Amino acid sequence: MKMVPDKTGRFPQRPHWEVSEIEHQCEEAITAFLIKRYGFARIAVPTEALMELVDQLGADLEFKDHLSDDKYDVFGYTDFSEKKALVVISRELIERRHRGNRLRMTLAHECAHLLLHTWLYARYGAASRQQVCYWRDILALEHIVDWLEWQGGYGGGALLMPESFIRRMVAAFCRERHEQGPFKKDSPAGGTLIDRAALTFEVSTEAAMVRLAKLAYLTD
Repeated sequence: MKMVPDKTGRFPQRPHWEVSEIEHQCEEAITAFLIKRYGFARIAVPTEALMELVDQLGADLEFKDHLSDDKYDVFGYTDFSEKKALVVISRELIERRHRGNRLRMTLAHECAHLLLHTWLYARYGAASRQQVCYWRDILALEHIVDWLEWQGGYGGGALLMPESFIRRMVAAFCRERHEQGPFKKDSPAGGTLIDRAALTFEVSTEAAMVRLAKLAYLTD
């Protein structure tokens, strides 16, 4: 990791990590936590474990109504303005069972902020404006230009779908089909791989597709 100027003006400097560094931090954190809690690295990561991870990472967790604004859906954010960070999640995600995948990805995204950025706020203090995590930016898509949200999105995917587990799942998939990847996203094999990852890690097909593409198991 190296420090570079923060062009957003949020901090004087901000961290620039190689993707491999984010992968390592997130997999090490989630596997150590799961082994401590369950005795093994339980996959899919249970939702209650993600909630407990918030506490392990030094923050409180609160569910609130009406987080979205007039333009975008907001399902969570982390408030670093107080001595102890506060993760706020939209209450509708926990009250509506069909929103389970969205709840899990939102929790993982905020845990990634805690894991990757708590020290940054401790060093420089709270930013001048609160960082809101819009749902459109939760996944680490290429259009995201805000470094903080991109890191949170990538880290969230790495917490829910650790690289070594994805690698083993893809290897088993290739052995079963007697094929070698990468697979095209819109091919039958690519679609089956996306569905398998979504079921294995209890995430949406969109989240599974993004993660597999980031790890170069899917192509356009």
